[in-house]
Amino acid sequence: MNLSFKNRIALHYMLATAIIMAVAFLAVYFVVESVVYRNIDRDLSFEAEKHTAEIKIVGDSIKIKNKKEWEEKEHREVQVNPVFIQILDKNGVFMDKSPNLKENQLVYNSKATFGGRYNEILNNKPIRQVQLPIEERGKIKGFIVAAMSLEASQMVLLNLRNILLVVYLFLLASLYFISKYIAGRSIIPVINVIETTNRITKNNLNERV
Repeated sequence: MNLSFKNRIALHYMLATAIIMAVAFLAVYFVVESVVYRNIDRDLSFEAEKHTAEIKIVGDSIKIKNKKEWEEKEHREVQVNPVFIQILDKNGVFMDKSPNLKENQLVYNSKATFGGRYNEILNNKPIRQVQLPIEERGKIKGFIVAAMSLEASQMVLLNLRNILLVVYLFLLASLYFISKYIAGRSIIPVINVIETTNRITKNNLNERV
């Protein structure tokens, strides 16, 4: 496809600017994503450490001390963004859990033995988990796993991604026409030189470039 000089200038300018905008938009998205996950991980670590003080170790058994406290509204109703807690032994075998998990269980991750954070699925919904070791006299007796829903956070990130994509495409389209106009204005002197040169012949030497 042969493009005019003006269109080639506009296209090159648009491509260069498009790359810069893409890098900037990606940076914005990943910074927001990092902040979202960092806040979730901070809350999860706080909950896991808080509930570590609410468990009791009897031999090889690990249980939650006061189950009645888990009957509070935030541990029973999904609508208030609950925190799910599960207790595992040192081999990852289930020991106890918060009542809001009902018949479900959180997934044990053998690679996340020292505060690992990872995404999982619970009831076909995304969750974020943190897994902290439960220690007694310097030995790992088990793990406490805390989880929170990721639905709201992922919806925010999805909306942000869609908005950035729409804005990016709109700016690209606008940029093409603007750059085409600017390119047309900038090459007017070149066009004048070319036209003047074309008019110069041996019978017409009055024109000057």
